[in-house]
Amino acid sequence: MSSYLCRISCVPALLCAVLVSACGDGKSTQSNSIAKAFEHVADPAKNAEEAGDQMRKLKEKVEKDREAAITAEIEKAAVVPATLAKDIKSGCAEMRAAYDGFVAKRLAGDAAESERWKVMKGVDLDPAVDFCVAHDNLQFAACEAHAFREVAQSVARERAPELIDACAKKTGVPTRADLADSKESKKPS
Repeated sequence: MSSYLCRISCVPALLCAVLVSACGDGKSTQSNSIAKAFEHVADPAKNAEEAGDQMRKLKEKVEKDREAAITAEIEKAAVVPATLAKDIKSGCAEMRAAYDGFVAKRLAGDAAESERWKVMKGVDLDPAVDFCVAHDNLQFAACEAHAFREVAQSVARERAPELIDACAKKTGVPTRADLADSKESKKPS
């Protein structure tokens, strides 16, 4: 029976020896794991700076994409329709009504701003009408009216001059920048 017990107690010992030799003594593996963990300890300041840079780049990309989408909406709306007004004054009057509607839509949820617009709209609309009439171009007036009526809601009211300039470019009318440049070049040095 003692030889039987010896065999039984030798079997676990042999298994342990095989496992230890296969896995190592455990200490070197554990030491390697700890060493590797400390190798990858990150510098929090560097990580924060990198995260800040990535966030800034992401914000810039989002803003660039948003700006491109708005510019595309402006270009899409700036179209000369098939029907034109009979004369420039009625064409520019249509543009004025469309411009007024364009702003009114964007202020619909803000009663105070809507009231302010009703009182002060001549400050924006009168120069736009004068600009329209001065160019005496029915296609330009029709394009402006169409653009103000059809542009996407995502285009803010502050972008109205860009709508006017887009129509000016499409119809061969000088833009506000073109006129400013020509006035600048005519000034005596």
